[in-house]
Amino acid sequence: MSFTKKIVTTYAKSLFQNLKNNLISEQSEETFNIGKITSPELSSSNPDIYLIGEELLLIRSLLVSSKTIVKFFNNPTYSEKQKLNIISTIFPGLSISLKSFLKVLTERSHLSLIPEISEEYTKMLVIFKNSTTVRILTATGLKESYGLLLLNTLKTLTNSKEIILSVLYSPKLLGGLVVEYNSKSIDASILKEFSLFFNEI
Repeated sequence: MSFTKKIVTTYAKSLFQNLKNNLISEQSEETFNIGKITSPELSSSNPDIYLIGEELLLIRSLLVSSKTIVKFFNNPTYSEKQKLNIISTIFPGLSISLKSFLKVLTERSHLSLIPEISEEYTKMLVIFKNSTTVRILTATGLKESYGLLLLNTLKTLTNSKEIILSVLYSPKLLGGLVVEYNSKSIDASILKEFSLFFNEI
């Protein structure tokens, strides 16, 4: 693991862990105060842990979508305060937690690492939400009527509460589909059947 990757991972973990601890302590306080009326699962949770993920994605999209902004943020002749001012001007309604985090990055001259930090944070958020990213390759479009059945099947298959689905079309499959998740692959395509048939001949 490179030095920059270690820094990025450390930032993302510390931000995520801090917000997660706040979420858990708030849920405990609400349960203690309300008693048996509600449970921690039913109490309103701190939205920061998810909100921060969305805000980081927005800033990331800004920093990677424009060549001019990429050059500006990677140019050491501009001060980190100037870079922070640009983010604050474009996104004036950022949460207090993220504003504080951005100030830390500014003090350490690490604002240009936001895209990588955002990616790491998103990975942690997916694990926290017990989500699984599933990629489906199919020869034809999936019918809308398959939606609920497919979703429930994928949740059971991956043992997840939430599925982030990515559907790609590949006419080479001839029919059927290929499901990929967590470095696993289930090939239920006609192309595979043909391949097995011709291998046996």
